[in-house]
Amino acid sequence: MKKTTRDKLLCLCECAVLLALSCVLSFIVIYKMPMGGGITLVSMLPVLLVGYRHGFKAAFSTAFLYSLFQLFQGIAGGDVFPYCYTIFATVACALFDYIVPFTLLCLTFICRGKSNVFTAVTVSGIMVLRFLCHFFTGVVIWKQWAPEGMGKYLYSLIYNGQFMLPELILTVIAMWFVLQVPQIRKK
Repeated sequence: MKKTTRDKLLCLCECAVLLALSCVLSFIVIYKMPMGGGITLVSMLPVLLVGYRHGFKAAFSTAFLYSLFQLFQGIAGGDVFPYCYTIFATVACALFDYIVPFTLLCLTFICRGKSNVFTAVTVSGIMVLRFLCHFFTGVVIWKQWAPEGMGKYLYSLIYNGQFMLPELILTVIAMWFVLQVPQIRKK
């Protein structure tokens, strides 16, 4: 079905509003980790909804813009990049702590028209992919902060798991409830 100009404009407006909502929600931090990361009030949910409602193109651009916002928020917060001592660490941190994991939120496009259970499992999978990105930087960049006697893999698992697991649970539960509203499921 060919999209009309009106349909495209409505999609653009909805994506902009959902992106703005995600940005606002990212400032509502329930728990902040000492060297980056934290639990927010389901800040990724609106971006995830873009993929669910509008497909890959809209979801990718919205998620990518959200990743840039997260990167700028990390820079402005000043609590992450001062710990990156090399160009490699800075680039890896920007890519795998911000750009890649938050752009992966676009993958909810595969949930269009699927059941809530499928969507919950998919969102969980997307969150696991995001966790793996943070785990990678924990092993490669942040390993020097591991306590004496703790390996870099265990340190990264524990550190990132402390905020990613609660974030995953909150987001999946919120997505489940939001998708109970027929107007949201309907496209």
